[in-house]
Amino acid sequence: MYLDYNYRPRRRRPRGVWRFWPLYLLIAVAVVLYETRPAWLFERPLEPTPTPTRSAASFLAEAQTALLRGDYSGAIAAYEKVTALDPHNPEPYIVKSRLFLIEGNAKAAQEVAAKAVEVAPSDPEALAALARAEDWLGNYETAMRYALDAYELQPDNAETLAIISEIYTDVGNLQQAEAYINRALELDPENVLALRNKAYLLDRQGKGQEAIKALEQALTLAPQRADLYLEKARIYRIRLGDFANAIAAYRSAVDASRTPQTLTALGEGLYITGDHLVAIRTLNQALELDPDYAPALITLGMALYARRNYEDAAAALDKGLALMGDAAREEHYYTAGLAHVYKEPSECEEAIVWLQKALEKNPQSGPALAGMKLCANAANR
Repeated sequence: MYLDYNYRPRRRRPRGVWRFWPLYLLIAVAVVLYETRPAWLFERPLEPTPTPTRSAASFLAEAQTALLRGDYSGAIAAYEKVTALDPHNPEPYIVKSRLFLIEGNAKAAQEVAAKAVEVAPSDPEALAALARAEDWLGNYETAMRYALDAYELQPDNAETLAIISEIYTDVGNLQQAEAYINRALELDPENVLALRNKAYLLDRQGKGQEAIKALEQALTLAPQRADLYLEKARIYRIRLGDFANAIAAYRSAVDASRTPQTLTALGEGLYITGDHLVAIRTLNQALELDPDYAPALITLGMALYARRNYEDAAAALDKGLALMGDAAREEHYYTAGLAHVYKEPSECEEAIVWLQKALEKNPQSGPALAGMKLCANAANR
């Protein structure tokens, strides 16, 4: 028999479960993928594109743009955002303080200027800003202390010199005031604050026309400054008795910056000149911008009283006096009291509250005494 030496017996395939090992491996991989759920295996949900965070520099640019168009409220809001992003930078606090004074808000100006000094106690501009705010609040000694601190740090700063002059003007030392304001204008003939304070000093010296010229020079440099128009109007009205030019200046202030402050100033000017109907319309426009602006409410009440609209006058004066507090004047109190006396039906109980306030200001107040007498007679009937 022939033997095949190359013959190898065929290996038998294993039987049982192990012959399915590829399937088991595939199942194991599937289980692992299901349990771990890798990110690449599943579609990511769509998310909104993140909004880039604005920088302090962009808000500074926004504030400066608002300043150029005379939008002081917008500028202040932008500077608020700058301080939130960069709280250790004194510049936004300093500029905000200046803007608050332009709007006539001395208390707010003092608060932010104090923050500037807290952040940068050796910054002459911060010290000068705080000095001016304190001066406007009537804290003259404190104001001079900060102003002189600023002057020692930077004696050739025109703005600091102008503020020292303003303080001296307020305390009645006009000779010193003149020396400092002249020095300020020598250093910077186009400094708007120095020109404004020169006008302020000239007015106190009785030189109304010269004061107007200084303000006009300032306005050629800063035509958006509504407060400078208000200064012109005040000098025309009080110093020069020129009501026509005063009203024109008030209107220019509104054109430069339409705010509750400028509209109220115009409304007050119209009321004083006897144009009560237009005054009422203008004051209502101011209250559309700020329904709780006390000067507008009080002046509106005075104008309504002049029109013998006692009911609306009483309502406006009640609200305005409650908001104004102790800053209200004698004539505001007795006008509110008389409005309650003359309205139908008469309200002496409410009237007496305001009439007594007027008598606290001036015990010899004729209108207040007359109102008290009317209420006493009514009670005896």
